[in-house]
Amino acid sequence: MSWRISMLPNFGGACIHLPLVIRATDALDLSLPVLAEPTAFWADCGFGARHEPGGVCGQAPTGRDEVSRWVKTWKVQPSPCKCVMTTFTLDPKECGGKVKPQLSFCDHPLGYEETPTFLGLKLDCQLTFAAHIAALREKMAKRRACLSAIAGRSYGSHRSTLRIAYKSYVRSLFDYGAAIYFTHAAPAVRERLEVEQRKCARLITGCIKLTDKETLVAEAGLPPLSLRAKELAAGEYARIVRLPPGDPACNLLDKTPPPRLRYRAHEAWRRAVTSAEEAGLPPPPPADEDATLSYKPCFCRVGRWACDRAGLSDLPVEPLALYQGAPPWHHCGDAARFVLDLPQPTRRTDQPEKRKEAALAALALVPEPDCTIWSDGSAKEGTIQGGGGAILELHREGRTIECVAPAGRVCSSMRAELVAMTEALTRLQELPAPSRALIKRVLLCTDSRSGLQLLSRGPDDQQSAIGQRVWGLIDALTAAGTDITLHWIPGHADLAGKEAADRLANQAAADCAQEEAPIDLSSARTAIRRWTSELASARAQRHPHRDPTPSHDELDRRGPRPRREEEEGS
Repeated sequence: MSWRISMLPNFGGACIHLPLVIRATDALDLSLPVLAEPTAFWADCGFGARHEPGGVCGQAPTGRDEVSRWVKTWKVQPSPCKCVMTTFTLDPKECGGKVKPQLSFCDHPLGYEETPTFLGLKLDCQLTFAAHIAALREKMAKRRACLSAIAGRSYGSHRSTLRIAYKSYVRSLFDYGAAIYFTHAAPAVRERLEVEQRKCARLITGCIKLTDKETLVAEAGLPPLSLRAKELAAGEYARIVRLPPGDPACNLLDKTPPPRLRYRAHEAWRRAVTSAEEAGLPPPPPADEDATLSYKPCFCRVGRWACDRAGLSDLPVEPLALYQGAPPWHHCGDAARFVLDLPQPTRRTDQPEKRKEAALAALALVPEPDCTIWSDGSAKEGTIQGGGGAILELHREGRTIECVAPAGRVCSSMRAELVAMTEALTRLQELPAPSRALIKRVLLCTDSRSGLQLLSRGPDDQQSAIGQRVWGLIDALTAAGTDITLHWIPGHADLAGKEAADRLANQAAADCAQEEAPIDLSSARTAIRRWTSELASARAQRHPHRDPTPSHDELDRRGPRPRREEEEGS
């Protein structure tokens, strides 16, 4: 038999989780000391120990002795009376506290805790997370009462307000740790929280109880919780793979132990498909998207599968910008100036002539530059096939330089704009020394106000690697005595340089090799959200009434029910 014993020592109010892995034979006397060899720490404060069969007492220190040694070394005062232990096993004859090993710590017997809580997650002996989901359902039900108080039929808040209140106050309970516990839980256990969300969806929409459950969450503008958990798992997986090599979390993903537990939902779906084929009927869809997985889902398996479905597999990743490379006193950003507004405000609805006049009036206030850079970025539908283009006008030499760069198969419009700036500043820095000596003032014009706002926060506040690269180029140029002005101009203002940069950006998005451009975390999560939205829409189309209710958010709560709801309830 195989046990995993989890011990929770308490040191003056600080709870430390101590997992001990024990493999023994049926003849093992559990009253004997547990033989274990320390191997690793867990959750920054745990201590792992392992014992292989065949060990002899005295050859390896026990896990408890190792903890006692650690306590004495660091002069920590333990509280043995508050320490507990838990066993994890899949054997039905041993789970649920049917077998309790007799262990002691600091000459004090350890109590047995059937469902310990670690970092906010309630664990059970078989790691089904049923106890955690049951406790979570009670918490969500209590907070649902607050949502019900502001969602009356003859009074109450607008649907959009109720939706925001649900996401921030009720669903936030679910989001914590959902990438771990909800991806591993069985479909029947997940349904207990799905029921709680549908109750909140009825408060948001005012729909009756007979409304189809897939239609209900679609009308409320909410994804099913199973899809929400997949989105969180994929987003966390995408974050971990971008951590530096050697990071403990990154090393965890690199481990690929062979799967052992078969997925019962997958086996039930395969039996249904076989029965349908024998009867000459179309195969039924799986109860859940992850039912296509042969083995029990987990965070790593679901995260990797979701990223693959979102189109992120085999794409290079951009590492996270965890810290700024150069110290703050090495930055020369004082020579860089950001202009985010025009003296004559413009609107998107203004005619191009008016926007052009306002842009030229603003540029006339800037000192005469030696080099003018027109940059622009383009992304198809704002999320895919991005590219950046820029034109460098060298006024002292009377020539121009064109440059293009791919922004990635998955990217945002702002990232494409930053890619264009990076490529333009790189080409400027790579100019020959005679040409660089003629350039003392640089004017960079772009229509990405959000990109300039991000850069204007300074080099120390850049959370993305590409933002740090742009600031690195700015620092290198300003350190060489070049003044840089980054100026915002309205788009579609019929400026020759801006139109040429827009043409180059479209060319880069269409012709450049997108597979070589790394994908940043923000773009990856955007792709994952788009994939989950498509799955939610596909689920909503299963119900008999295919067309969604038009302008549901614009309906008055005090008005009559929509006819569509009456049809679903009849």
